Amino acid sequence: MFLVRNAIEEVNGFRFMIDQLEIQSGLAKRVLYATPYQQIPDEIINELNRVEQMCLYLRDTQYADILSRISIKLTRIKDIRGTISRIEENHNLDDIELFELKNFSLLAMDIRLLLETGKIDIIRIPDLEPVIDILDPDKMRIPYFYIYDAYSTELADLRHEIKKLKQSGKADEKQVEKLYFRSILLEDEIREKLSGQLRGLALSVSEALTGIATIDILIAKAKQAIEMHLCKPGIAAHTTSYQGIFNPQIKKILESEQKAYQPIDIEIGKGACLITGANMAGKSVILKTVALAQTLFQFGFFVPAIQAEIALVDEVLLCIGDEQCELNGLSSFASEMLRINRIVQDIKAGKNALILIDELARTTNPAEGKAIVNAVLDFLTENEVRSLITSHYSGIQASCRKLRVKGFMKEKVKGTLTIHNINEYIDYSLIEDNDTSVPQEAMRIARILGVDENLLDRAEIYLHQE
Repeated sequence: MFLVRNAIEEVNGFRFMIDQLEIQSGLAKRVLYATPYQQIPDEIINELNRVEQMCLYLRDTQYADILSRISIKLTRIKDIRGTISRIEENHNLDDIELFELKNFSLLAMDIRLLLETGKIDIIRIPDLEPVIDILDPDKMRIPYFYIYDAYSTELADLRHEIKKLKQSGKADEKQVEKLYFRSILLEDEIREKLSGQLRGLALSVSEALTGIATIDILIAKAKQAIEMHLCKPGIAAHTTSYQGIFNPQIKKILESEQKAYQPIDIEIGKGACLITGANMAGKSVILKTVALAQTLFQFGFFVPAIQAEIALVDEVLLCIGDEQCELNGLSSFASEMLRINRIVQDIKAGKNALILIDELARTTNPAEGKAIVNAVLDFLTENEVRSLITSHYSGIQASCRKLRVKGFMKEKVKGTLTIHNINEYIDYSLIEDNDTSVPQEAMRIARILGVDENLLDRAEIYLHQE
């Protein structure tokens, strides 16, 4: 099962999104990490609707005080699922576990009351007053627990007798020890009785734990959606489409450098789509961002775009970066081909996957590389697999949709072009392009970067010969 904790390790940029969440309790973090990848439309819609509703509450100032007080309560929530499991397994709880149960129940009822007071009808917290009644016989409602005298008149009398003997200064140690031993036996009997009474309430406590973790996660998701300007995605029947999709982590880095991030529009239909463009044109970023958005969507998050309609997939298969596996002694090309083979086998097995491959077959010779790219594009198109493939190769003849990153806009350059401002003159938007040749801007970019002129002049001679 693919969980949030797996996505943190495998999906580029997802760790950043999780780290940016303002989750208040350790309980909610552990619940979030164990959240499974959703593939049922109604479950995704329900979660997105709850995030949307929480956004409305956060934006409405009349809920500010209530939500602030709830957040403070959430910081004090402990994960007592282990204690609940012990109750369900017929174990007798010790004083620490009984205290944890009482403390949680008091906090849960406080949060329940705040939700009711604010008329925040987004999640149900069960009534845990029966738990409090059992663990708070003195009706003090304070986060403290011991075996109270109220549980047993016999125990109360024994404690009184022990105290009286000790205060008299003439206590018979054997007599005190006998009374104390009897009190310990009574306390154990009371713990057993309390554990039995609480066993019937374990389900309510478990539901309250889940509800409170959910509230914590929803508030964090909604805050993130508002602060990062994320959008609520819809579910697409066939074609995934993004208007103004952006990469939150890269956007934040650029903004810290007083630079602008250029979002793009893209549609991903059934069948392969080839994306070409010069170096520094952001093709790899497009693939990483699409993978991130798809993953966020299927874990019930808002996505980084102005507007999005996303088709559900069983998995996202991203083939990007250095594929070399030194431990297995495999070259980059061998590792890449094994991943491509896995993709092919998954598709043949009927998996509905989103395939994202960056610079396919770039580590082999161009003639064979182009043949592999054409073959993969044909296979993905014939099997109607949603896929984006980037390439530097010219002469790709496969019948598929072709897009190109607009790239370097030399006509807009004003003043001196440097390594520090070159990104200002690159247009990252995608355009339809059926030309089989790839824009050649490597020499221009190399000169801007200050590469040795003699070396580049020599390269230009070879380029003209080609």
